[in-house]
Amino acid sequence: MSIYFQKAFESNQINQNLRSFDTGKFANVLGYHAKYFFAMAYFQLAEAEYKEADKKAKGIGRAATYLKITVAKFDEAKPFVNALGGSYKANFDKKYIEVVALKDKCVSDNQTVYYEGEPEAASIPKPDAQNFVNMISVADEMNATPDLDSRLRHLIPPEVRKMQDEIRNVLQAIVQD
Repeated sequence: MSIYFQKAFESNQINQNLRSFDTGKFANVLGYHAKYFFAMAYFQLAEAEYKEADKKAKGIGRAATYLKITVAKFDEAKPFVNALGGSYKANFDKKYIEVVALKDKCVSDNQTVYYEGEPEAASIPKPDAQNFVNMISVADEMNATPDLDSRLRHLIPPEVRKMQDEIRNVLQAIVQD
């Protein structure tokens, strides 16, 4: 999602008319979502690392680094959300407080319990967009006969079903010609 919004934001910045559309609010919405979803991708990784480290009692340094990167990515979204205000800001502030609290707890735990070194941010794997998308074939779903059809089939008179088949054949013949 963040990649899509980032590309849309960059495209929006090229044209002065687009950039000033709706007094710049549209551009801010695109920029905000680009930064917010990228930060959330890091947050998903950070939260998973933290839970894993808490369960295994090791790896908290890596989780702390991920959380520090996450806070930095959220900070990149602040100029956009401050310009937007309203519900965007309220939702952002709520999530930001949650992320900062988890980062502070993680860093504190590392300094008092685990004593692990924190790897450099450059050495931490970045979120891979492919891992956040579940690719499924939509064609199977679209071509499948709904379960409801079999249950309600007896409600359609046989004459109407016969006419449906006839019109389907006529339409297929027209399309093929």
